Amino acid sequence: MTAESSAPRPEDWRVLSALGLYRLSLVSLLLVLHQSGFGANFFQQFHSDSFRLACYSYAILALFLLLLVVYRSPRLQVQAHVHFAGDLAMVTWLVYATGGVPEGLGVLLLTPIIGCSLILTPRMAVLQAAIATLTMFGEETIRQLQQLRFDASDYTQTGVLGLMLFAINMAANTVAQRARRSEAIAERVGSEFANLSRLNESIIEAMQTGVLVVDAGRRIRTVNAAARRLLGRSPGIGRLLSEDLPRLEQQLRLWQDNDPGALQPFSENPHGQELLLRFTRLGWGAQAPVLVLIDSAGQLREQAQQMKLAALGRLSASIAHEIRNPLSAITHAGQLLAESSEIQGENQRLLGMIQRHSGRIDKIVRDVLELSRRDDARQETLVLRDWLQRTIAVYQEGYPQSSRALDLLDVPASLQVRFDPGHLQQVLFNLWDNSFEHGAAAGGPPRVLMHAERLDNGRIYLEIADNGPGISQDLSDKVFEPFFTTHSAGTGLGLYLAREICEYNHSRLQLVPQTRGACFRILFSMEPRE
Repeated sequence: MTAESSAPRPEDWRVLSALGLYRLSLVSLLLVLHQSGFGANFFQQFHSDSFRLACYSYAILALFLLLLVVYRSPRLQVQAHVHFAGDLAMVTWLVYATGGVPEGLGVLLLTPIIGCSLILTPRMAVLQAAIATLTMFGEETIRQLQQLRFDASDYTQTGVLGLMLFAINMAANTVAQRARRSEAIAERVGSEFANLSRLNESIIEAMQTGVLVVDAGRRIRTVNAAARRLLGRSPGIGRLLSEDLPRLEQQLRLWQDNDPGALQPFSENPHGQELLLRFTRLGWGAQAPVLVLIDSAGQLREQAQQMKLAALGRLSASIAHEIRNPLSAITHAGQLLAESSEIQGENQRLLGMIQRHSGRIDKIVRDVLELSRRDDARQETLVLRDWLQRTIAVYQEGYPQSSRALDLLDVPASLQVRFDPGHLQQVLFNLWDNSFEHGAAAGGPPRVLMHAERLDNGRIYLEIADNGPGISQDLSDKVFEPFFTTHSAGTGLGLYLAREICEYNHSRLQLVPQTRGACFRILFSMEPRE
């Protein structure tokens, strides 16, 4: 990018301001020298009136050009050309008034040449040096024609002045171009660094693990939202760790004293959750900052438990696959025995136990295998009320009309959700079966009520509540665990499978505490934009 096409920099305007102050200082000095009589004694051909008029004109021009810089109009490159033209005209006048280039005032062009070279492109800067050189040769030619004489040495000195103008022009412009390139590189690197810093900050802020950075003086430099949430407070940036988080500061001291074995799960306040800390030094030496990673001990234990359950699920699927073939043989043998007329009395009762428990084992095997080879979710947009009415009709087809009452209390017709319809039907059938089985066990006609609503954050939920005995508080944390059941004929996989299916469809199945009956809530994923 060239200087002509790039946006003006503040430094460029400061160059023109400096040139304006230079002109005023130069004119003031020349007027003082003129009033002192120095000019007549120093220059061989000194035109006093012309010199004085040139100085006054130069002063007026200097003030005018300085005003242009102050108002920054016209644009920078145009002003650079105007400034140079004014300087060239005034210096040429002064050179002529003092007897030509050999008298030495031609060097006054060096400063304007340098200033404009710092602003303009190399081509325009060289053009200005060439114009200045030709102007000096023209002034010298006119002066010698007026005096009717020819002095080659004057042209030699003018040529030397021209070489000086070109040399200083090229040097200044080269320095300016390199400075511009260096500045552009520094700006680009700075921009990339700033972008990386913002990216790092965004990543750190979005992390679920708490992040806290402490410098060598144990002052807090960085803390993310997860750390504030886990610590239960908002430590101030720049504050001493001992002031805001004294117990964490004690843990840091233990780690720095090379006693990692002394680190134990801790809580920053007596009623806070138990936390685990990991310390890492960001660099070498004792003065390097320290990164503190903060995790909830309870969440880590829960994650470990989930991993164990996942491993157990894979093992169970493998075992179930091996059990299925001999189980089929046992079931088939039981069916053949049931057809025999020789099986009577107590043997018939034992055969019934074999068939009943074989069927239960077969259901467990089918549920476990279903978990291990779950089909991909083919989500569709479902109008919840219409879809529920059709699904209820399908469910009630196999039962007497009054035996399984399903009521849609309040499901707005406008609600739409994203879910695999086959998966959602499987989840609801499981929840409904549980509700009717436990409701019937409690006495009285079982009843299931359904209610749906949109939350303030835009998510939609569906609640399935029954009038059964409910779920006690001590069992509420276990109902979604695999193989947990309170019913002798149950497999303990129904609710676990239902929750897994919901999560597979980016939804959540929750148990809602209430005083009477059981209530499960399906929290659907955010509705996609049309």
